[in-house]
Amino acid sequence: MNRVLGHCLAGLSVLTGAISLTSACAHDDSSFFVQAVVFPQPQGAGTECTYAANPSQIFLSRGTLDVGVRNPLEYDAVFLLANQLVTQSNPNQVQTETSNINVQGAIVRVTDAAGNQLDSYTSLTSGTVYAAVGGTPGYAVVSATAISNKALTAAGAVSGGNSKTLVSYLKFFGHTLGGDYIESNEFEFPVDICQGCLVNFAASDISACYSNLNCECAVNPLTPGCGTGTGGAAATTLPCVFGQDTVMDCSQCLGAAACRPNPGTLMSSVVCGDGGTGG
Repeated sequence: MNRVLGHCLAGLSVLTGAISLTSACAHDDSSFFVQAVVFPQPQGAGTECTYAANPSQIFLSRGTLDVGVRNPLEYDAVFLLANQLVTQSNPNQVQTETSNINVQGAIVRVTDAAGNQLDSYTSLTSGTVYAAVGGTPGYAVVSATAISNKALTAAGAVSGGNSKTLVSYLKFFGHTLGGDYIESNEFEFPVDICQGCLVNFAASDISACYSNLNCECAVNPLTPGCGTGTGGAAATTLPCVFGQDTVMDCSQCLGAAACRPNPGTLMSSVVCGDGGTGG
């Protein structure tokens, strides 16, 4: 944040006219703005997630962060940014384009649902948002950390079926190719914080031989009570970001305690129905 303000003040210090002072640090919500948070579409195993600069795609109205799964413990989002600055290039006059915006980062503040500030920071990033063509804005997708680890720590723990909502306010900044500093509007994005809410336990994951909810059949198909011996649910798709926005099967995240809870007591053979031998 201080680095950004320094750029503005440096530009102002060499000018003397009061009217000219505002030109070096443009702030125009209609010219450079955040349109939405892109929905991370789950992908097939072995497939990289891609994000398109498309204003017609699916967006998130609010996020979900499962602290029982997410590592590192923060919420990272991909934002669709728009540039409505009119193109300045003119090949007939040998005039180069100066309205493209090089994005440098986002100024972020995070509050709880009551408005109490939990953290403020600058999330550095990069990207180029091209100038508008006619009446159509230029678009680009850019990532930023919307909820920091510090904000999550300050908000306090969540457990069981409880959840809490944090609100991220982000303002992206950068420079046009013409050298002007520019900021976007401040974009508000709520994120629901929970523990284990994005983990699904399919019937094929669970051994009936144990007293607690478990994912033992995904760990070992021959676990007592798994019956078919085929193990957990097939992982046909994977979240783009584990622990964010998309439900996953417990078999996909066995390294996290939320995905492999304590199975509890091994039940009697009568309850198991297979003599406790599995298979």
